[in-house]
Amino acid sequence: MVSLTRYFFIFFIICFVMTCICGVLAALLPQGVGGVLTVVPYLVAMVLILFRFLKKNKRAPNQTERKKFTLGFTLIFWFYNLAFLVLGVAIFSRNDPEIWQNLMLYLQNAQFISIIVIMFLLMAIPLYLLTYWFYGPLAKRMASQKFGA
Repeated sequence: MVSLTRYFFIFFIICFVMTCICGVLAALLPQGVGGVLTVVPYLVAMVLILFRFLKKNKRAPNQTERKKFTLGFTLIFWFYNLAFLVLGVAIFSRNDPEIWQNLMLYLQNAQFISIIVIMFLLMAIPLYLLTYWFYGPLAKRMASQKFGA
């Protein structure tokens, strides 16, 4: 069994860097197109970590590692997005406290919360399933082609 802590840390670093890059690109692209870039950091980090895992261990992740990768990547991605959302609102509300008050008013609106939960699930469930599949059958195929394992 391999310690996955290093992989989770590297995943976070790659996600952070890619989020910064995608944020700049989203600002330059038309408004509707920039939203597509939301999941790109997750996908890039997930693929790079799998390649790193395969190269270092010369095998695909076993079932336990696969579950840990899937859950860990999902939790890291969504908690870091939530943390930076709150940080961004806190920074921008220093000069204008009305921003924080408006956010609190929106969070009391059931329709707003419903839309947020639906949007979250529309992205979170496919990302979770994609990661679970990618680190399972696809990783085994890649390992067998690369290492004959």
